[in-house]
Amino acid sequence: MLSTQISQVTSIFKPKPVFNRPFLERQHRVSRILYVVNLSLLFVLSGAVIATKAMTIAFIEDNNDTGFMFETGDPEPTVLAALPKMLFVAPAKIAMCAAAIGVFVSIGHLIFIVKDWSDGTKTQAYSFRRNSMFIHLTNSILILFSLVSTFVTHKSTSHFLEGYINRKADRPGEGIRYNIGTFDLETWSCELKDVPGARMVADDYARQCSVEIAGRLILIPFLIITFVVTGISIAVMLGGKRNADGERLKTEEVGLEMGKFNAI
Repeated sequence: MLSTQISQVTSIFKPKPVFNRPFLERQHRVSRILYVVNLSLLFVLSGAVIATKAMTIAFIEDNNDTGFMFETGDPEPTVLAALPKMLFVAPAKIAMCAAAIGVFVSIGHLIFIVKDWSDGTKTQAYSFRRNSMFIHLTNSILILFSLVSTFVTHKSTSHFLEGYINRKADRPGEGIRYNIGTFDLETWSCELKDVPGARMVADDYARQCSVEIAGRLILIPFLIITFVVTGISIAVMLGGKRNADGERLKTEEVGLEMGKFNAI
């Protein structure tokens, strides 16, 4: 009798398995709506990031071997390379790859939600929720890395010194390429557009300056919406839907199954 009472008392304080909790229909509807809204925003922002970073890479590739007449006041013309010798390119490529992954992840997840809109059997299955959580978490880490690398390189970039061009202009040669320090394209274009000697290409640098500023700042909402989607996937992971017998639903598609997990 005493042992029965003790077992009843201890059962009250026994933690319930996290991944075996039933996922209510109302929770499913709410998570489904949240997913659709935030995944749509993720798709739009991913496309915007791809567009801006593609313009960055295209500008670098198109102008890497070009130059313009830099006005130094000397009678002899001075040809200055359109881009410096050392330029940060990796952050733009990383952000573009992260955005491309974001496009595929958002579209793929939205397709599953739409196809499974009526009953939610597949999207509420444990394997699907687990895989979605890990995919969104990995994508958010990659986007965080791209944002950090972009802002760090922008903070540590060099700055244009017009006096260097004037000194190099006194030496004979075919042209000058700025080779002091390492620049990000935003700093280079935004500073060159205001240099008096580069007035003939000021409009081109001004347009690219606007693109670079937009491409850097858009990474902030891009990261925020990715974290929101990741948070939703983690919250959904803590729930689950059971059938009439109390058994957790399993994905019917073999391709979505990545093993079984027994909650403690």
